[in-house]
Amino acid sequence: MEPTILTTAQRRVLDAVMADDRFASYYLTGGTALAAFHLHHRVSDDLDCFTAEEQDPIAIHAFVDEAKAMVGATEVRYVRLHDHHIFTFALDHEDLKVEFTRYPFPRLEPVVVYNRVRADGLRDIAANKFAALLDRFDPKDFVDLYFLLQKRSLSDLRRDTEQKFGMKIDDVFLGGELAKVRRIAALPRMLVPLTVEDLKAFFTDRARELGPSVLRE
Repeated sequence: MEPTILTTAQRRVLDAVMADDRFASYYLTGGTALAAFHLHHRVSDDLDCFTAEEQDPIAIHAFVDEAKAMVGATEVRYVRLHDHHIFTFALDHEDLKVEFTRYPFPRLEPVVVYNRVRADGLRDIAANKFAALLDRFDPKDFVDLYFLLQKRSLSDLRRDTEQKFGMKIDDVFLGGELAKVRRIAALPRMLVPLTVEDLKAFFTDRARELGPSVLRE
């Protein structure tokens, strides 16, 4: 683990989740898992705790009450979006967002354990990030995929995403989503150097590479 990635508050809450029998099926995923345990490339503020099982909202809220005292939060804001239970802890100098989500999609590889933390493997995080990029516009998704694509090809990530989510990704649609990189004006807090210009050039090239396939449609 890279100790500089996780804040003290993140580590306390994460350790408590992982040690709690009520959350034995949960694992860390998303940008924080990617940065802390795989790529060490940027700062990530959220803790995304996912499970394939049905959730217990009473247990979740009870844990959050305990965690509020643990990290010294002045208040906790709560939002529920379908199976996403999202809590934002107001701390002295920062906010900490913790999400508990049911995520029933099949896994590409087993959960891995780092220093007692159950975390998503690289293939599953990459597929989730790829699917997220197709569903929203968030510069963090482009940044994460930029570094993931230094290790694996776009076609590999695309194939994993199609397998995990049971979808077929259209070339024209994918090219259009990648081209949205032109809208990015600023990056998240980086630990590995990357400029907006380099990010734009990289994904513009990836979009252009889809050209021959698009023309055959």
